[in-house]
Amino acid sequence: MRWLIVCMALLAGPVMAQGVPATLVADRIDFDADRLTASGDVEIFADGRILRAPRITYLRSEDRLQVDGPLTLIDGDDAVLVADFADLSPDLRGSVLQGARLVLADRLQIAATEITQGDAGRFTQLYQGVASSCSICADGDVPLWQIRAKRIIHDREARQIYFENARFEVGGVPVAWLPVLRLPDPTLERSSGWLAPRFSSDDTLGTGMTASYFLTLGPSRDLTFSPFVTNQNTRSLGLRYREAFDTGTLQIEGAISEDTITPDPWRGYVFAEGTWALTRNYRFEFDLEAVSDDDYLLDYDVTDKDRLDSRVAITRVDRDSRFVAEAILFQSLRIGEDNRFLPTRVMTIERQGRTEPNWLGGQAVWTWQVHGRERTATEVPAGQPSNAARDVLRASAAVDWRRSWISEGGIVLTGLGGLHVDAYNVRQDPTFNDTAFIRAVPYAGLEARMPLARSGANGVRHVLEPVAQVILAPNNRNATPDEDSLTPEFDEGNLFSASRFAGRDTRELGNRLNVGVGYTRYDPAGWNVGVLVGRVIRAGDLGQFRPGTGLDGQSSDWLLSFGASHAIGLEVMSRSLFDDQLTFSRSESILRWSSDDHAVETRYTWLEADPTAGRTLDTSEWTMDAALGLGDDWTGRANWQYDFVTNDASSAGLGLTYRSDCVTVDFDVERRFTSTTTLQPSTSFGLSVELAGFGADDSAKRARKCGI
Repeated sequence: MRWLIVCMALLAGPVMAQGVPATLVADRIDFDADRLTASGDVEIFADGRILRAPRITYLRSEDRLQVDGPLTLIDGDDAVLVADFADLSPDLRGSVLQGARLVLADRLQIAATEITQGDAGRFTQLYQGVASSCSICADGDVPLWQIRAKRIIHDREARQIYFENARFEVGGVPVAWLPVLRLPDPTLERSSGWLAPRFSSDDTLGTGMTASYFLTLGPSRDLTFSPFVTNQNTRSLGLRYREAFDTGTLQIEGAISEDTITPDPWRGYVFAEGTWALTRNYRFEFDLEAVSDDDYLLDYDVTDKDRLDSRVAITRVDRDSRFVAEAILFQSLRIGEDNRFLPTRVMTIERQGRTEPNWLGGQAVWTWQVHGRERTATEVPAGQPSNAARDVLRASAAVDWRRSWISEGGIVLTGLGGLHVDAYNVRQDPTFNDTAFIRAVPYAGLEARMPLARSGANGVRHVLEPVAQVILAPNNRNATPDEDSLTPEFDEGNLFSASRFAGRDTRELGNRLNVGVGYTRYDPAGWNVGVLVGRVIRAGDLGQFRPGTGLDGQSSDWLLSFGASHAIGLEVMSRSLFDDQLTFSRSESILRWSSDDHAVETRYTWLEADPTAGRTLDTSEWTMDAALGLGDDWTGRANWQYDFVTNDASSAGLGLTYRSDCVTVDFDVERRFTSTTTLQPSTSFGLSVELAGFGADDSAKRARKCGI
């Protein structure tokens, strides 16, 4: 028979004095004048704590509980104490447990010969303790890692764990000794302290270690210091500052380094970005990027960007309107590019809106823009092109309209038209004689689509859609300085566009016919397949497009786009441009396949040489990025980039990760084969080890196991 006694007999005096009720549940209760003994499946509930044991004795004269184990004391949601014997206060706070083990958040366990807790319940002291987040297996094998200490203190309020005379062991072998050690407990999301170190070896920088220190500056700010030293007199200090505001965010990161790679021993970089919400749905945004020299970012493996852009902007985006006012400063890190002769200073103010004109129907998009580009060079030096020092100021206004109808036969007809007007002021370019002029480009067109659909067996649906679009535009307009349309693209996204130039400086001219046909197959079994083929046919070749773009000539290259996907995570995409003789000017194929235990992305790219776009040679390149589960907790990674034109690799890398419930070990090796006059090929190695169970992580989601 189970007995339920609510406080009055056992715990009424001490517990009710604190205003906290308690409950005792037991199979049998015996009592006399000196003591009360509960036996069987005994449970005590007091102030959020639960005690379970086979036998509990309450000593009236001492006002203490003696508990015979094995016992379990659950203290809230994140702490569990397991012991052989315990001496407790009636409210289960002040306690002494022998042969005990503390489990925190089901991730970290600490075994000790004795555990004591104060009456307030904040501090738990563990003597002769052993801490580990690895599973303790029945066969008695030592865990993969453990920390032994003379005394361990858990501060429940600060959520910190303190170790005295700590010894770190791997596989039972001591590898480090620390007189004092402090680590966050598994429930703490953010805490100041040292992060897991990373060891690296590089042909350029040498062999060294990065030891980062994370410093919390309140609930919405933090600062990370990342000192890095090597055996080749390389010293670097990285910094990252982050802050979240009620209306925005700020992040600043950078580093200052001293090495022997360049004549100037001091090198560094700084990246900063932030955004703030202003009144009336406006936003302020900024992005700052600066570096001391062209090779620093690659030498220190920060990023592979070769053109930096610093930007300040005020933006607003609503349902039917868009506003942006921005200033951008570019810095090129590419070999052979001189920033003096590049339009590095760019300013734009643009307002765009969408409306539905009552008298015309359909939808109209209007745009006005003020745009300026400036080069720092003030004159054209000998040997440079005429536009080497050109500065441009442009004011633009445009309207684009389109409206669709569906005929009784199911044909979708769309009428479109527009007018683009641009006023230019060009300086320091003899081609334009420092004059101001205006250009206006109108266009009109009609598009017809005939979507055809059919349902087949097993729910398969087929959709076939031929499309023809006629665009009428003038053949001759004033020459303009081409600053923002140097690399036109031709793909399925702009096959049926009024202009295939990315910017406003150049507008596509001449009468033309855009034709294509698309086919899509939808299969409930998981397969979806889509194909599009089309081209542009012009009334005459106006010479607006260069060879290599696929758009040159009276008729463009054929555009063939293919895509297929399956529910298992497989995706294939391919896009090619080729002429009537099947000579390819561009081609790109991508394969992606991902699941729970693997992820693969491989890409092949072919680009015909285009010196104006910066490609003096053909590009034939294959890249691969793959990760594969090797069983249990092991994951392998590989990546490479191979150039078929030069018949050698540009870069390659291998990595191996071991990630279990208690530790993550990551090793990688990277080789960069490319070289310049200041940058040599190099090989780098990296190793990092991170212990689970300290600080919040996802180790609890991983299955517990024994061994590696």
